[in-house]
Amino acid sequence: MTRSNTIKTRADGSIDTAFYMARGRQMRSEQARGMARTATEPRRRGPILVAVLALLAWPFAG
Repeated sequence: MTRSNTIKTRADGSIDTAFYMARGRQMRSEQARGMARTATEPRRRGPILVAVLALLAWPFAG
């Protein structure tokens, strides 16, 4: 995203609030999609599984 120092205005000179509200909704939507994608992507479970198995076997070792 590029930043501009100019404020988007309507023909009557007032700030174009509809433009900025739509842009904010789009940005929130993109962030929500990214968070959902991160939450649902498969994770590597190898190291966790090894740690759990080691803890389960610990009382019997020795």
